[in-house]
Amino acid sequence: MMQLPHGVSPVNSKRGRNGANSSSSSSGGVGYVLSHIIIGVFSFFLGTLTTLYAGLDCSSQLLQNHVSSMVIEQAVQAKVKEIRKELEAHQMELVNQQVEAHDKLHGEGGTDCADTTTCHSSQLFPTDTMGRFAVSMARVDKPDFVSLIDPGVPFDAPGIGGSEVLMLYGRKNAQPTKYIKTDIPGSPLLSAEEALENCEYLHVVLNDHSGMRKQCLAIVPQYESFHLFNFMRASKKGTDMAEPLVQVSRGYTNKGRDFFAPPTWEDKAKHWDFMRTFMDTMDEVKAELAPILKQVASPKNSVIVMVCNMGQSELLLNFVCSAKSRNLDVSNIIVFATDQETADLAESVGLKAYYDHRNFGDLPAEAAKRYGDRRFVAMMMAKVICVQLVSMLGYDFLFQDVDIVWYRNPLDYFHTEPSMQKFDVLFQDDGGFSVRYSPYSANSGFYYVRNNKRTQHFLTTLLLTGDVIIATNSHQQAMIAVLNEQSSLYGLKVKVLSRDMEEFPGGYQWNQKSGQYMKALFAGKINPIIFHMSWTLNKDNKLLYFRQMNEWFVNDQCIQHTTQEILGEGGGSVDDFRSKCCATEALFSCHYRDKPSKHPCPDSPNIDKGRAPFW
Repeated sequence: MMQLPHGVSPVNSKRGRNGANSSSSSSGGVGYVLSHIIIGVFSFFLGTLTTLYAGLDCSSQLLQNHVSSMVIEQAVQAKVKEIRKELEAHQMELVNQQVEAHDKLHGEGGTDCADTTTCHSSQLFPTDTMGRFAVSMARVDKPDFVSLIDPGVPFDAPGIGGSEVLMLYGRKNAQPTKYIKTDIPGSPLLSAEEALENCEYLHVVLNDHSGMRKQCLAIVPQYESFHLFNFMRASKKGTDMAEPLVQVSRGYTNKGRDFFAPPTWEDKAKHWDFMRTFMDTMDEVKAELAPILKQVASPKNSVIVMVCNMGQSELLLNFVCSAKSRNLDVSNIIVFATDQETADLAESVGLKAYYDHRNFGDLPAEAAKRYGDRRFVAMMMAKVICVQLVSMLGYDFLFQDVDIVWYRNPLDYFHTEPSMQKFDVLFQDDGGFSVRYSPYSANSGFYYVRNNKRTQHFLTTLLLTGDVIIATNSHQQAMIAVLNEQSSLYGLKVKVLSRDMEEFPGGYQWNQKSGQYMKALFAGKINPIIFHMSWTLNKDNKLLYFRQMNEWFVNDQCIQHTTQEILGEGGGSVDDFRSKCCATEALFSCHYRDKPSKHPCPDSPNIDKGRAPFW
């Protein structure tokens, strides 16, 4: 059978009620002409948009004293929306004309194209070779799509070249009703509800849109898989077009580094020793822990879990002193201390603490010198154990690192925010889109877990994956790998609270080159729930940054001192301890002019070479 140009329908042997020959749409020829008109209009507006960008760029020097980059971006986006609305109006007019023509021939709701066996072929999707898995496509505005379908990842904001979702339909009867009744060449732009109205199943593929890769996507008719197979022209130095496509791990980068090398026998042996102690003492530990959790649990059966050693103790104290300065309730917190001195400090400042000498007795008391070192990894394993125990005892929990300050109690958000109640686990967005953390970019230092069978198994699997934590020096990387698998295998409902939200800022906002978020925070224009000083090399820097942020509330005489050294031999009450250690007002000081600061620090040095001052 002769193939016609895409968009031109062959004559169907069936006749309409009026006896005339009919194609899938009586206005197919008109549609073909109109589609070319639309393409011409689009080209015109694309040229206009390009000119607009060029004009804005060329005149930016003249405008820089009067118009901010944000205003310029808003103007461009407004123009984009205006152009798109005009294009959509043209296309929807075409769609409606063809639907009306179809209904006149077949009756409202009728179609002769509900199955591949009754429809003509096309050059783009030949029925005889692709008709059972790919028959047509459509486009959906990305924000519209993600408002309806939320797989839990922190979605990127739409931008040029990445503002729409491409929909592929595997059967004719999966297509939107309007699509079935029309013969529109190409891929029409539909609303999310229209695009999904006849889909019984939906697979969502998250694809790179950086424009930096020569990337291809192959959809193969085959026994169904829920994983992607990753091939690359890989060499020891990265990608090389002279090499054949070979299968690689998803952690293989274009620079030749593999972030997902499997653990060694040495890694496994360390983990097995760790697990042996845990399993041997588990029942005894649970018996000791149960009455403490019962004391601190909220009326909604939630507890807040923190882990700390003596090396991080001043950050723990700052968290409590900061919360008390805002009259926030900290009674639902339990601190898993990895040494007795930290347990004593936590209780002295008014928190409940638990020290398990059997599992934590050999852990280092010093602070990690940098992210990923031996002490850091040891503390990561402690974090895995403590949440496993809380889960086994039947509680929902919020886990948070000690390098956090509260503006409001975050439990209220997780208990009451309607849109978040359907998720099993909710994470702060780390903000760094490294291949190691794909696709969630979940921050393992602040997350909420609802106790159910799915989350119980998730946490148990994470505990059993300790060799990966040891091998990669990362609790976060191992956790996200488990999230990936269990979201697919068990339907674990994961939600990462996007870095574009104002409620849960952290290192991403702190290090933002524009400084927009932090300036708005200092000006009181936004209302966050917490601030997490992540993305920071070590504890010393965190302390200086909190001082400069005007969020440091610990007096110097209490930093790296034990309870006995602070209160003396006679001891004292919680109020006595807080009066000695907690400042009545934040202790501001300048340290680095290129980092955010509540007040300008022009005389301070840079910490990052070549970076502009914050103010």
